[in-house]
Amino acid sequence: MVDKFAHQRRRTSEFELRDFYGQLLRLLIINIPESQNDRVHPQTLVYALIKSVKLIDSAADGIKYYENFGSMEFVDLNQVKCVVGRIMDRGRWAIVDRSTSFA
Repeated sequence: MVDKFAHQRRRTSEFELRDFYGQLLRLLIINIPESQNDRVHPQTLVYALIKSVKLIDSAADGIKYYENFGSMEFVDLNQVKCVVGRIMDRGRWAIVDRSTSFA
């Protein structure tokens, strides 16, 4: 979910669902042990370092293409909803997900 008005500080937030694509570079696993005073419960946090891709084209058949990468950021792995693949298609990288069909 992304705030449509994030660039307008005084405006009330309004969220919309948006897809993001990127390349998984690393996983960061943080094990937090239980504290002696029982205020902290043991847990494991998993973050993914993802380099975003800049989509350049979306064909009529729904195939999304990219050529370049964007910024890198750590993302809580709980926020990743699905994982997709990529394939080289006529000199461009195409994103392959379950909605993509190659005839």
